[in-house]
Amino acid sequence: MSDITIIMPSWNKEQYIAEALDSIFMQQTTYDYHIIVADDCSTDKTVEIVKQYQERHPNKITLLTSEKNQKLYKNVLRAYEITKTDYFCVLDPDDYWIDEHKIQKSLDFMENNKEFTIYVTDTDLLTKEGKIEPFIKRNKVVNSSFKDFLDNKAELGCTLGSTFRNVIFKNGIPPLMKDLPSDTATQSFRGDTFRSVIHLYYGKAHCVPEVDAIYRATNEGLWQGSSTLKQNLLNATIFKDLWLYFEKKHPELLVKSHYFYNLINHNLCEQLGELQNGDKLALTIKKINDLSTFYKRNQDVFNKFELCHLPLKTKLRLIIYKKLQKKLMSKGLI
Repeated sequence: MSDITIIMPSWNKEQYIAEALDSIFMQQTTYDYHIIVADDCSTDKTVEIVKQYQERHPNKITLLTSEKNQKLYKNVLRAYEITKTDYFCVLDPDDYWIDEHKIQKSLDFMENNKEFTIYVTDTDLLTKEGKIEPFIKRNKVVNSSFKDFLDNKAELGCTLGSTFRNVIFKNGIPPLMKDLPSDTATQSFRGDTFRSVIHLYYGKAHCVPEVDAIYRATNEGLWQGSSTLKQNLLNATIFKDLWLYFEKKHPELLVKSHYFYNLINHNLCEQLGELQNGDKLALTIKKINDLSTFYKRNQDVFNKFELCHLPLKTKLRLIIYKKLQKKLMSKGLI
């Protein structure tokens, strides 16, 4: 069995996928690696290109094809299901690595530091104009825990800068990733935030200030092609679904979700103006309203969280205010 699996979910990336694969095969490493390309019914030459690489590199690439487009979550889930190596990472086919020792460095650290489940590096951005610019840049090594994440102190990376200890998928797909806890979970569970947080739960993240990969700006990605409103809506939804994934045990996640919901409402009218399509506008408003309803149904979580985490004076003021509010409501004054 290989030491690490590189998962590459693809859809119509004939223009870029060869560069991504070449950046893997240039690796100078003592570790054995295997690539899973999960293609979601591409209509261009993506699959043909991957098959050419299979011929050149026998037994190094598993190609998963599909007769119909399943969208990203189901596409990447089938790759997770067969990832049984000790480590794995995800490289999108329009991004690429630039350090030929990327695998060696990340696995050397993980092998010698068993308490870490994520190894994170910096990344640069390749603009549409062909310029290389800093994208994620740190000035020092940072280690983060799940508690740090709950306290808004954690440092994490993007997809192409993260290598994971396979503490989850090696034992099968978690039930809540199959029997999804909400209608929005296919959106929330498909990307790097979810992947990073669920692995951080079982260990720590080690972030190093070294650039070893290039993130390509195409305006086609889940994040790149979204407006500020959609990005805030996505974040609000992800943290709400993470709270459900962890069986409602960490109210900080729901509070994070509500924070992004408040950002949406701060400039809602201005941001809605960015949506020209009437159907998209209606769908966006529905998603915002669904979140509002969800928060109201779980108001007790916010109340308990406030009483547990706010300073003592603030807690006392809040208790007095709520008692006064209840009294005024009973008398019909408010």
